Amino acid sequence: MAYRLVQRGEGEQRPLVVLYLVGAHVDADLRAALGPEPSIVAYDEATGEPLPQTVARVAATTGVPVGDVILAGFSAGCQAVRRELIAGRDPSGVLAIDGTHGDLPPADWQLAPWRALAEQARRGERLFVATCTQNTYVETDLPKPKRYSATVTVLRLATSFALTPSPAPEGEHDGELHGYSYASASTDAEAHIRQQRVVLPDVLRRHVKPWLAARAATLRPEERAMAQAAVALSLDRMARAELSGQQETMPPPSA
Repeated sequence: MAYRLVQRGEGEQRPLVVLYLVGAHVDADLRAALGPEPSIVAYDEATGEPLPQTVARVAATTGVPVGDVILAGFSAGCQAVRRELIAGRDPSGVLAIDGTHGDLPPADWQLAPWRALAEQARRGERLFVATCTQNTYVETDLPKPKRYSATVTVLRLATSFALTPSPAPEGEHDGELHGYSYASASTDAEAHIRQQRVVLPDVLRRHVKPWLAARAATLRPEERAMAQAAVALSLDRMARAELSGQQETMPPPSA
């Protein structure tokens, strides 16, 4: 778990963008795409840690409450995003960057969180942006026991979008649900890598930054106060639980 605080953020309550399987080589692009307001955290591997722990880390470091949370996964990092959705987390927005793989065919439990999020996004309640390449070799060229569904296959099932590939897709859009399908060969490592280096910052700038700005502008003062109180209570409970656990594991004092 290589936790990295990319940016502390600004303001009395800061949105938090958490990225999984995103390396430090794109940190400058992340900051440029999102602007100075959000706190930004990245894990350079796919698992990260449970979201409440990340929120607690950031709040303790910055000394201010965390506001809206955006979860973003690249490649296998999307499995961490899916894990948090299954666990009942309710982020304000989600980015799935060429990583919504699943079994072949996808299991219901793998599709359900993406489908539920897509419906919320269609109603404008949440932001959901998903991208894919055409790396379909995983469905045909691997040994049969190791084959799995490509991102484009899962996204078509989850969003009902056609996802016709293009070198520079205009995307398909329904409310706050956005899908982009990028042309590639059926085995195309460079196209996949480009999703992190180029597409991720572009999606953050195009969709996440304005989404967070709009949310900040429309949040009523009483809603902001309630959110701050909820975060403070959650952090207090986590701190008490951690302290209790430490006391239980401490050896008895020597005579």
